[in-house]
Amino acid sequence: MKKFKDFITEKKAQYQAAFYKGLYSKNKGVFYRGIGKGGKNMHDLQALGAGTYYSWDEGMAQAYADMKGGEVKKYKFPRGLKLADAQGPDMAEIKSLMGLQPWEYSGGKMFARVLKVEFESKGYDGVISDKVAEGIVIFDKANRKVKEV
Repeated sequence: MKKFKDFITEKKAQYQAAFYKGLYSKNKGVFYRGIGKGGKNMHDLQALGAGTYYSWDEGMAQAYADMKGGEVKKYKFPRGLKLADAQGPDMAEIKSLMGLQPWEYSGGKMFARVLKVEFESKGYDGVISDKVAEGIVIFDKANRKVKEV
């Protein structure tokens, strides 16, 4: 018999998969990234882990690019990325290991690296938030599957 916690975890995973699938369909697999002047990567938020951040909203990517006088680039994502839900039980569990509540944010490179390592150990390619300003982070290994358009 399933425990209630397992049921909730399964429902969260289904929500995350449906959210990414919906965004993927709406954008035809294309996502955006604000790149700094001269092609330099922007300083990322790091709230979802260490990796490369993208947005499904071109205007949000443009806002990041505008901060550094850069430009927006388009990227094609593969269909089957496994992304964790930024507000889901896996994030809450990892933050708990760090002594944080699910809604708390520590910030900094160490926080981001711990998130990345823990999510990768659970088989995730990245993390997705339903908050457009946080967007999607894709971890290094999965980034090889993301192609510039």
